[in-house]
Amino acid sequence: MCNLYTLAPGLDALAADFEKLGIKLRLTSPQAFDNQPLKPYVAPKGLGIFARPIDPAAPAEGLEPVVGTWGVIPFFHKGPAKAWKSATNNARSEDMLTKPTWRGIVKTNRCIIPADAFTEWTGPKGAKTKHAITRADGQRLFFAGLWADHTWEGERTESYTMVMQAAGGDDDMAPFHDRQPVVLDRDSARLWLDLSADPLAAIRPPLPGTLAFDPPEPAAA
Repeated sequence: MCNLYTLAPGLDALAADFEKLGIKLRLTSPQAFDNQPLKPYVAPKGLGIFARPIDPAAPAEGLEPVVGTWGVIPFFHKGPAKAWKSATNNARSEDMLTKPTWRGIVKTNRCIIPADAFTEWTGPKGAKTKHAITRADGQRLFFAGLWADHTWEGERTESYTMVMQAAGGDDDMAPFHDRQPVVLDRDSARLWLDLSADPLAAIRPPLPGTLAFDPPEPAAA
């Protein structure tokens, strides 16, 4: 599972990278980014950026970047956002259509999460090795995500989760972990954002050689 990733600041660079994905990024509310305590390292419950369609029925018209909490606050939570304690920063792809936390928002609230790298650890407890995982071609990573909007006593919190799939066989991630984020390319990104399409159709393991690891080998258990 993914519990740490990085994203360098800079909306202009982010917009340019979304263009490479064939998607326009439109800043509909510039003030939303004013004075936001964004950090380059994003951990669960921390603030990060996700991008969602301005018009969910027409995602090709563009996405808006949103600052949100990494870890979905589900619709059934009755209380302030900070009182939600469960780990909801990862959504297993095989659970999306059935688990109450995900089955509603997967039909309406799909998004894309940009990242420069994500982190995985290998090795024995107490002496683990930290691996930074990037695209081998040096391009930005784009992950499939889901978002939610929670309001309690007038306080609004937008949040998001990263969709995870199994890693095995000849997947790059297989030696490091049995789960991996859903890395989107140009075609799968469009499919993921199309609410008329089966969300599982966009869940594909990245082609072998897509990811690079630093250090390049998993530590011995």
